[in-house]
Amino acid sequence: MVLNRDEARKILGEGATEEQITNLLNNYHNVESEKVKSLEEKVNSLESENSKYSDYDSIKKQLDDINKANMTEQEKLEEQKKEIETNLKNSRIIVNTAKAKEILAGLDLDDDTISLVVSDDETTTINRANNLKNKFDTMRDTVAKKTKEELSNLDISPTITNVEQKDEAMNWDKFQSLSADEQNKLIEENPDILDKL
Repeated sequence: MVLNRDEARKILGEGATEEQITNLLNNYHNVESEKVKSLEEKVNSLESENSKYSDYDSIKKQLDDINKANMTEQEKLEEQKKEIETNLKNSRIIVNTAKAKEILAGLDLDDDTISLVVSDDETTTINRANNLKNKFDTMRDTVAKKTKEELSNLDISPTITNVEQKDEAMNWDKFQSLSADEQNKLIEENPDILDKL
């Protein structure tokens, strides 16, 4: 509400002097001026607070950006760590493959077969390779022993089915049935054959 001279006269009454009206208006304007100053101070204070919050938002955004960058760095470190672990595992496998090949040398095994016993753990690889070698050695020994037994039990005496057995089957009748050339040959090979007949 704006207070002017007419409004002041109504407030003070019709008998109010000009001095009283002026004093009322001055007091009113002074009070209003104080209110305006107070409101301006509050507005300034609020603007100051608001600028603090806008700074806070800016700082928070910067902090979020830094955190995102750090997360990216963290992810890079994790990726590098995984890559190092993979390379270390592959290196161990290469070394263990060489050890397995050394153990299995002479067995004429291809790389795919050898890879079946290889892992990134050295002890496991060596144990598997030794077990495989022992299996081959045991199998070879078993086959050799069985073959030797079979050969030793094999009847190797020759059996000639298309030639007559002269000593066993020869008697006087058979001798008589031979041709003269066969009789002569038989006598040459066995001079005492006629005594046995």
